[in-house]
Amino acid sequence: MKTNFWQRLGPGILLAATSIGASHLVLSPRAGALFGYQLLWLILASHFFKYPAFEFGPRYAAATGQSLLAGYAKVPGPRGWALIMFLGSTVLQGVGVLAGVVNVSGCVLFTWCGVLNTELFSVIVIAAVLALLFAGGFSWLDQLNKIMITILALATILAFIPIFPAPASFARLVIPALPIGSICLVAAIIGWMPTGIDVSIWHSFWTLEKLKLLGEKTDAIKAGSRKRQLKISLTDMRIGYGLSLLTGIMFVTMGATHLAGMGSELKGIQFAQALSSAYTVFMGRWMFHVFMLTAFFAMFSTSYTVIDGFSRSFSEALAALKPGLANEKTKRNTYRGFVIVSAVSAIVTLVLVGNPVTLVTAVALISLAVAPILYALNLYCVQKHIKDPELKPARATVVIGWLGTAFMLLALVVTIYVKLISPAG
Repeated sequence: MKTNFWQRLGPGILLAATSIGASHLVLSPRAGALFGYQLLWLILASHFFKYPAFEFGPRYAAATGQSLLAGYAKVPGPRGWALIMFLGSTVLQGVGVLAGVVNVSGCVLFTWCGVLNTELFSVIVIAAVLALLFAGGFSWLDQLNKIMITILALATILAFIPIFPAPASFARLVIPALPIGSICLVAAIIGWMPTGIDVSIWHSFWTLEKLKLLGEKTDAIKAGSRKRQLKISLTDMRIGYGLSLLTGIMFVTMGATHLAGMGSELKGIQFAQALSSAYTVFMGRWMFHVFMLTAFFAMFSTSYTVIDGFSRSFSEALAALKPGLANEKTKRNTYRGFVIVSAVSAIVTLVLVGNPVTLVTAVALISLAVAPILYALNLYCVQKHIKDPELKPARATVVIGWLGTAFMLLALVVTIYVKLISPAG
């Protein structure tokens, strides 16, 4: 079935939408506002060291016709240990991550409209996401998401051009620095930039879903078809990943230029108003509305993918652990049950915590805690379960993958030491 380039895009743009959400709209501008260009290196380093983990999602799906969770089920050791660990992290993160991204969505809407309040808008966002999920809205979201993310990226580029930093500033891309008081933010950025490693597993689901939408078969197909599907899937993924890297750098730059000294405005619901000033200062008030619309949709897409990804992961992992739960009806009911429970729990959490930046930072640190294990599992699966040498990742990608696992582990150890052990923490 012939398709054009635009039609083939999908999971990679969902990856970009998940990334250009809380990590980009909240953490990146805050890094620039508080520390100037000093943490610019972290955006490049996080994308570089985490790249293999996110490539492995679509690669495994296209090469095997299965999601990464099917690979987790075959990891040696006590029966199902990888799936049990993944289930635990899913439950632990699901509620917090959803509360964080929905709260940011509510903040953007409240700042834009100036009516109701953040909590009510957050509840409305959750209700809209649930309606879309139960109506089977992947195809609809797939199309609108590409349009909105393209608009947000273009608007960000237009806002970035007038403040293009001096060449010396870009040296910070490769010169590591850890300013005093930055460790918590650094750890959060590593955990959630471009996004949590969990999303690589969701990406394997999205890849299979997208291939079906394109009329592709994913089971018992010839090697040539596998290679073609892998090429389509990786091209899509790399476009989304590159977009995430580019916008991450631009958001730090805009934070350093427009939001310096505005750290307090980036701690509560005022962050959306503060960030919008980076767009309106050169382009006028009309850009405020364009930014708010696209920023909201980026967060809405993130909310959708978060609740769908965690719920689908929970359902699939449980089915892999308990074969009696593997029929489609039971998996669907498990999925819906987790959706409802996590949505209600997220509402309670965001009402109790309130501050979106606090929520985002907390769940990013949780993501960092489980990242090294998930990364290592992804590495094992693509090396052991993909049989065709032409479908396996390049040796350099595997090497970067192990370096990335060590990078995440080191970041976790340093964070624990500074915050819990060191007297200075």
